[in-house]
Amino acid sequence: MFSDRYCHVTAANTATSRNRQDLLWPVYAWKVLYPDERRRSTLNLFQETLLGLARAGVRDPVELAALMALDTELVRFIIGVQLLPSGWVDSHNRVTEKGMQLLDGEEEVRASLQVGYAFQDAVSGEWMPRFTTQLSEVAPSGHNNSNRPFFVLDRDSGHKRHPFMLRESVPPALDPDRLIRAHRQYRRDVGVAGGEGRDTHPEVVFDAIECIADTPVKLYLWCELYRDESGLDSWLISDPFRIQRAVPWLRKPFAELAKGNANLARLMQRLLPDVAPDAQSAEEWMERIEESVAVEIDASHPYLGQQQLIRHHLARLLRLTERVEGQKRSHPEEMGALMNEAASLLEAVLQWLLRNWTGSAPAWPKNTNWSRQEAKAELAALQIGGAAIDSDLVNALAGQSRSVIKAALRSMDQPLKGLLAATMIVAHGNDKHPYHEVGADALQLVRLTELTNYRNKVGGHASGQQADRDEALEHARFAVQWMALFKRFY
Repeated sequence: MFSDRYCHVTAANTATSRNRQDLLWPVYAWKVLYPDERRRSTLNLFQETLLGLARAGVRDPVELAALMALDTELVRFIIGVQLLPSGWVDSHNRVTEKGMQLLDGEEEVRASLQVGYAFQDAVSGEWMPRFTTQLSEVAPSGHNNSNRPFFVLDRDSGHKRHPFMLRESVPPALDPDRLIRAHRQYRRDVGVAGGEGRDTHPEVVFDAIECIADTPVKLYLWCELYRDESGLDSWLISDPFRIQRAVPWLRKPFAELAKGNANLARLMQRLLPDVAPDAQSAEEWMERIEESVAVEIDASHPYLGQQQLIRHHLARLLRLTERVEGQKRSHPEEMGALMNEAASLLEAVLQWLLRNWTGSAPAWPKNTNWSRQEAKAELAALQIGGAAIDSDLVNALAGQSRSVIKAALRSMDQPLKGLLAATMIVAHGNDKHPYHEVGADALQLVRLTELTNYRNKVGGHASGQQADRDEALEHARFAVQWMALFKRFY
């Protein structure tokens, strides 16, 4: 057997469909040093107020104390013990460049490192976009006649659960570049799930994720194969770490496994009785499930024949839109999913643009960010179709750090605003870029930033803010329309 160690994470968004099958997914858990974003420079209310007043020209501690209704000695203490040693003000209480960047929320954060685990899929070999400081292990309650483990997770009910164990297919292999990309996706997923909106947070700067063990730990992650009761997909695979409800990076390798594995196909046939097997092979049956989605997209958007990622997000967005439109009242989770898919569709189109019309970052100095005013000046100098960039768009993108834009140009795995800024820089230097033919008026690029801002407010499990149905549908329809602007170029 691959391993006798099992990890099980329980959370509120665990798959609860009655039509489900527990799975044990084999992984290699590598011990690594990775960024701890909780340890970043932040300002409390007093520090922020003092810095703001100092930037406005008020530097005398007595005057600052009077304006803030604080004791003068307390003000002197905050300046001398907190602001000055941190490099946010100089010896004359003038705000430094570092302090300015901190006030504007634009600083690049040099992250502290923490020890934890990165996970490599033993089925596909890909790095999972998940990191954790500890392994939530669970011991089996026993083994059946085939020496397969069973678990009693609820002691009150005593119910035995018999997860299906997947087989490993690939050996472990370290790939630092792919590991860093996995960490970037992990940050984005955590931000969206928490309603934090990673588009608005500064980029964490780190040189590498360091592996501190020669060999990985072999273990199984507990997840679920379940029927999609919403009807958006026939079936889904849950997130073993419960950050998201379901994850595409397990669905894809599982689909490939099921095509050549009769046992897995039978599992799925039990979950999806409405898709009759009709004596088909496992591969034919899986292809039949996926074909229904492909036919729908081919009929309505034939120009997307080669754009699989765009097709995937478009299909989900169209189904979600149709579902929400047909309801008098929609569940908040569905509205959040609608906004997430709308943003994902736009990101897929922006990534396609960056793959097909490439460019490099301007000659920015190494390891330096720009101030908000510098960002505004550089963005305002860009042109699309001979027209200057709208001031609202400039303001919306001025918070993007140089490192985010450079990473978007290089690897295309950044949040929407970073991707958008990167496409604008490329278009400015390439007269044949589609943006010029479509034109600034039709592009309505500022609406992309409005959509992602709204997604960040309502798309997370923990955001606490519910989406307005009409506003969410308007954003979703715009995403489809914007995608179609480039149909001549796909």
